[in-house]
Amino acid sequence: MEGEMLRHGKGGAGEPELAALFEDLYRRSASSTPTKLKLRHWVELAEAWRIAAALHEHRGNRSAAARSLGIGRRTLYSKMERLGIRPSWGLPASPGAAPSPIPR
Repeated sequence: MEGEMLRHGKGGAGEPELAALFEDLYRRSASSTPTKLKLRHWVELAEAWRIAAALHEHRGNRSAAARSLGIGRRTLYSKMERLGIRPSWGLPASPGAAPSPIPR
């Protein structure tokens, strides 16, 4: 039922591809962890991923990343601190390789 709501745009996801991705992630997390992830944890994971991707897009420029996310620079700094995302200005491991947008 929930999947049907998402596929038809009634659940807020909007795009069928996004709904399928969320359903797949939910199934994987449910099968790999003894307890289901709480909504707050899902939101933090999505937020951390999007912030890391914006920082990667803007080559670590936090002001530009904040603008692209539609949030203030101080808000971005606070979120980065809360989520454990640290700025990295190091060179990629190999020539031409892009750093991973996933925080570690």
